[in-house]
Amino acid sequence: MTSKTGPVWPGAELVQQMISILGKNPEALRSLLDLFPLGVLVTDDQGRLIYYNKAHSKIDDLTPEEVLGRLEIEVLAPIAGPNIMKICQMTAEPILGYIFPYRTAKGRVVNAAYWVFPIHEGKKVKGAICFTQPLLGEVTQSRAHSHPPIQWPGAVPINMPQSKVVGGSPAFKKALKIVKTNANNPFPLLIAGETGSGKEMLAKLTHQSSARRHGPFLALNCSAIPGTLLEGLLFGTVKGSFTGAIDRPGFFEEGNGGSIYLDEVDSMSMELQPKLLRVIQEMKVSRVGSTQEIDLDLKIISSISSSPQKALSSGILRPDLFYRLAVVVVNIPPLRERPEDLEDLSEHFICKFNNILGKGALKIDRRLKELMGAYHWPGNVRELEHMLAGALALVQDEHVIGPEHIPDYYIQAFNSAFVAKHSGGGRDSAARPEAEFSAESPLEADHGLDEPMEKGIIRRLKREERDLRQSLTEGRGNLTQAARQLGISRQLLSYRLLKHGLDYRDFKKIR
Repeated sequence: MTSKTGPVWPGAELVQQMISILGKNPEALRSLLDLFPLGVLVTDDQGRLIYYNKAHSKIDDLTPEEVLGRLEIEVLAPIAGPNIMKICQMTAEPILGYIFPYRTAKGRVVNAAYWVFPIHEGKKVKGAICFTQPLLGEVTQSRAHSHPPIQWPGAVPINMPQSKVVGGSPAFKKALKIVKTNANNPFPLLIAGETGSGKEMLAKLTHQSSARRHGPFLALNCSAIPGTLLEGLLFGTVKGSFTGAIDRPGFFEEGNGGSIYLDEVDSMSMELQPKLLRVIQEMKVSRVGSTQEIDLDLKIISSISSSPQKALSSGILRPDLFYRLAVVVVNIPPLRERPEDLEDLSEHFICKFNNILGKGALKIDRRLKELMGAYHWPGNVRELEHMLAGALALVQDEHVIGPEHIPDYYIQAFNSAFVAKHSGGGRDSAARPEAEFSAESPLEADHGLDEPMEKGIIRRLKREERDLRQSLTEGRGNLTQAARQLGISRQLLSYRLLKHGLDYRDFKKIR
């Protein structure tokens, strides 16, 4: 059994059988569900609680008499997430292994995982059944919407790992491993990555993973401050050293005992770089206008917005300073090189802005997600975050983020990237990209179409699939021959096969 919103687990078919019995004879399952180790509740088509087992009563510290007959949203109000019971009934689809906290009518906060199934009566959805499993550990904003480890059924709560870092691609995991391995040593750490890729996040993680985590963490963007001011901010000043100077500690002095992060250190002036070099080499700092040295005990983290090779070859960073800063180097890959992280990051930001704006968006439209995967994201993670913030600002009562919530310039960029990725720049795509992707665009297939247009698209898709099958059958699965017969490139043929769920190898067997 599959789900668009959660993982698959082996008990799904059994629960579907239980739901079938529940719809025909609710009393037949009452005694069983009262002994069930997980919390179980059932709502009718109006969202009113019609069943509430003993385990759920214990979780919430509420009696069945206090909740039955009342609206579920009144008794158990979600804090950081949408009303998944309502969404399950609206979509008629199960929601498996979803996590967010809720607050009971008595004010108790419960963080739990949920498995929700629609209850059908014929073709109509007459209610929903929810299995609730409490989680160990407090909820964090970055993990409020997440899929827990599958542990079904079970009376022991899941021990949910706490983490503020989102991303599971191999390249990103490698960067995380380097950061955590070197967080406690005294050596400077240099993070190399494009703007918006998450360098400051890794710097904060370095601090939080070290024994200095209880000390200060100070971050300074070297590119945002003129060189004449940056020296005083870094090293501090004494009164009278120059006009208007006052006694003020610098960045290094204030960060003593903790960590400092120098963002885009490659933008620092060549005049200031040797002064920074001496501070790092001696681990002593003197305020501007003073000869008194202050001993330093801190972790120095810095970042550059280009590769180390480019920073050195371009001459914007002194080699001797680079070698001091880059004792340990972490390369954080841009978002386009870790497409596996796009879905997790999107889910994280949707949760974040749901909390801020009080919205109930649950996911991104499947076809829109495909187009986002083809886009190259020049602004990296920061661009994705800001795009989703704008989308969530336009969401009203919808639970799916669709093209109507995305600016037109993104729609055009997504479509162009999708064409380039799946056509391979072939003759067919260059000749008529609009004919291929406007009417059948993944963005338009599910949203905003009037009935005549929708019927026209369906007819066209059916005709396209029929032509694909015919050409592959005649060519016995030969892609080159089929593409030639259809008058399209092999790359475009491969895309159409993927779109229709066809495998050319199946046609080799036809005789």
